Amino acid sequence: MAFHGDLSSYPLPDLLQWLDASRKSGALSVTWESEQRKVFLLSGQIIASSAPGLWERLSRVLEQTGEARGDQVLAGLKRAESLGAPLDAAVRQIAEEELVGSLVDLIPAQGRFHWSEDSDRGEDEWISLELPLRHVLFETLRRMDELRDVERALPHEQLVLRGTSGAKPSHAMHRAILGIVNASEEVTLSRIRLSLGLARSVVARAVFDLLRSGRAVVVGAAPIEADPIADMLEKGAVLVRERQFDAAALIFASLLQSDPGDRRVREFARMVEREHVAAMYRELPPLSRFEVTDDSTILSSLRPEERSLVRSFQTGWDLSAVVLASSQRELETIRAVMRLIRMGALIDPRR
Repeated sequence: MAFHGDLSSYPLPDLLQWLDASRKSGALSVTWESEQRKVFLLSGQIIASSAPGLWERLSRVLEQTGEARGDQVLAGLKRAESLGAPLDAAVRQIAEEELVGSLVDLIPAQGRFHWSEDSDRGEDEWISLELPLRHVLFETLRRMDELRDVERALPHEQLVLRGTSGAKPSHAMHRAILGIVNASEEVTLSRIRLSLGLARSVVARAVFDLLRSGRAVVVGAAPIEADPIADMLEKGAVLVRERQFDAAALIFASLLQSDPGDRRVREFARMVEREHVAAMYRELPPLSRFEVTDDSTILSSLRPEERSLVRSFQTGWDLSAVVLASSQRELETIRAVMRLIRMGALIDPRR
């Protein structure tokens, strides 16, 4: 199935949410002004991103880190060769940053999109990624919310930046910017952008993160006050990427107590829960059916809500039907089913 439209009638966040909820596989192509971007999906996961001139931009940024020569990186990307684990990871970091930045630019843009289940990459310049679509959507919306803070800190391109002493940052984009700044001691935002060859929004966001972490300063301006919520959200997003959902949920609980009205916190909570549910479904497919144990000792120890779930499986329902009929949230229902399996109350006939 293929369809197309314009982003004024079908806003990009709504489109991405639909693709995520539908667990779609295929290619989403978006064009706006003179720009073009493609995102390739597999069951709601971003597996690659492409854009004209992408390889050159990635190689230019990586060269600024001092970790590789740009021409060697470009040649490796063209031949689809591994650059070695550290460089491959750095390329993906830069590609992810560039992708999220382009989506932030796309939200207010008057562009058009085309969706196709044909995921042939053809002659496109693409880079492999492993990103949950909901994580990218969350990060895009979070950065939209913080866009005003970025513009307030970096209102024009002639601002002069200076690096501070300290350990090298872990993100390749940040290392590239500090490589430019430290080479000249003081450099303008415009010079950084031209050296990297990236959109202003992408560069400004990365510079803002460096200012907020104290790794760089604007000459003549007061240091940016740290945003504890933004810092915790970034840590929480990393935990979700690493599938440490319980730890991410603890961060959400702390954020909820500190600022329950912050939209970023609500979006983070939705992202954590949906990604956790998706991970559980990979372990227990929605069409799974379970047999009920005949051990009366186990059955007698169950709580009333657990007995209700067991009775549903006794009638022959699959997991998806049980979840729909449950009065609990989807996440809590699947957790309860997993607990019943560990207890031995439910038996997976496939094992």
